[in-house]
Amino acid sequence: MRYIQNSQTGELVPAEQYHRQSNDSAAVHGDIEAFVSPIDGSVIDDRAKLRRHNKKHDVVDNRAWGPDWFARKAKERQADLNGTTERAKSERIESLKHAADLHNWR
Repeated sequence: MRYIQNSQTGELVPAEQYHRQSNDSAAVHGDIEAFVSPIDGSVIDDRAKLRRHNKKHDVVDNRAWGPDWFARKAKERQADLNGTTERAKSERIESLKHAADLHNWR
């Protein structure tokens, strides 16, 4: 009798009872809705055209990130504008140091 070790549990399972549990299966995606490229005006009506278009123009489809990504980035931008990020605080401190150095130089 032949056995296969289950990668998740570590137990040995008879080969005829073993069912692989992984995401190695093919994914089937539906067609995309046709649209006109804002970059070059071409009509994009399938995924292959979209991939070629994105590669040609070195762009990424914004649907790749999802709505939570945009909300998080908007919040980060607002914090940066408000000066509450660590980077903004560091820049402010460096500006003050530079101004103090200029004042002491005179």
